[in-house]
Amino acid sequence: MTRHPEKSPGDQRPQSLIKALDALLSVTFLGLAAYIAWYASEMTGKDGRDLLWYSALLGAYGIWRAIRSVIRQR
Repeated sequence: MTRHPEKSPGDQRPQSLIKALDALLSVTFLGLAAYIAWYASEMTGKDGRDLLWYSALLGAYGIWRAIRSVIRQR
């Protein structure tokens, strides 16, 4: 296992708490994106379409955060 030079041996953070917060933040973004998409599906016209695009970008960010945190915690 390689050591990270920016982390000193005295810097012991609770890794399980960091993992849980990363997962919770990713799920929050995904849940918010799903809620916005559900709300936008009731709307018609340009405003509904813009909200659907926004929810798609927000969901993609949540997925990207989840993948990044899994790779970082390896």
